[in-house]
Amino acid sequence: MNPANRHQATLSSRALNLIPKANLLGLPGDPRLSATHRHVFSDANQQRRHLSAAELRSFRELDRNEAEMVGALQPSARQLVDHARRQLLLQDPGLVESGGALYPPYRAEACWRDLWHFQRCVFYGAACGIEDFTSPRGVKAMRLLYRELRVPLQAMVEGLLLLRNETLAACGWQSQPMLQGSFNHLIGILSSFSKRQGVS
Repeated sequence: MNPANRHQATLSSRALNLIPKANLLGLPGDPRLSATHRHVFSDANQQRRHLSAAELRSFRELDRNEAEMVGALQPSARQLVDHARRQLLLQDPGLVESGGALYPPYRAEACWRDLWHFQRCVFYGAACGIEDFTSPRGVKAMRLLYRELRVPLQAMVEGLLLLRNETLAACGWQSQPMLQGSFNHLIGILSSFSKRQGVS
């Protein structure tokens, strides 16, 4: 989970050491991209922001039609995450109740932030046409961090599935195979965390 606005004193030294290493995005170092586009992703990811209109245009110039779709979806990103969150809590309201996997509230807020950042990275991958947009080293660190923080992986995977469905429904399921593939890549990674760690 992203530790922003969380009581840092509650985190173990191991978690604090893993947080800067758990950088999921691999596009800033991906040799399939030009140096210019690697810099675009490095800058956007460091600032934890969506791609600008000018950055999206640079991908459209490479005949990446998905970049236009990403530009249309980005303004609705938080709304889509909120819809997925509400659906998840309708399915399992106990998640945020006392004793639930997302209780106390700061744990739930951290998970919702993670879903937003996951969606942001998926948008990056779709915009440039690279479904496997993750960094193996960052994925490994995130797996260890999630284990250390006891992140409820089953709930995170379900939340990401719901977010995928909400996002694809907003632009038409059948017309966006790259976006769907990027979501599925990340869903597969989170699902593998659960299998390897033997926890949900």
